[in-house]
Amino acid sequence: MSPVSITRSSASASSQLTLNFEPSLPERFPSLREFLAYRTQVGGKPMKVVAADMDLSPSMLTRKLNPGDGDTQRLNVDDFEGWLRATGDASAVVEYLAAKYLDDDTTRQARVVGQVERLLCDLSSLLPQLKHGGEGTR
Repeated sequence: MSPVSITRSSASASSQLTLNFEPSLPERFPSLREFLAYRTQVGGKPMKVVAADMDLSPSMLTRKLNPGDGDTQRLNVDDFEGWLRATGDASAVVEYLAAKYLDDDTTRQARVVGQVERLLCDLSSLLPQLKHGGEGTR
């Protein structure tokens, strides 16, 4: 189930609700290795710098993060610790692992239901203003 995040911003003249239906991290990246490959690509350091900090060539790091069928190069625990040191991206990894292993379907569903309930409450308070053509919103 995809999480729903609701952002409320209000100014003196208006209120705005934003819904976010993006899939959770484990839904987007089924394995930690795939998540690390993604974070390496979008991180602040170029891949060749991350690879050098890990004492690997860029091509070897690419192989370890994206192994092909029959490829013997795999990301091991020592590589993972080197990746953490090189990228400084431990908080993103913890967030991924927590989302994957600490949240069960029941907890996720309860969180989403709570968000929807808050959204319904917000919408019901805005509905009278919409029905009256925005009167009283300024």
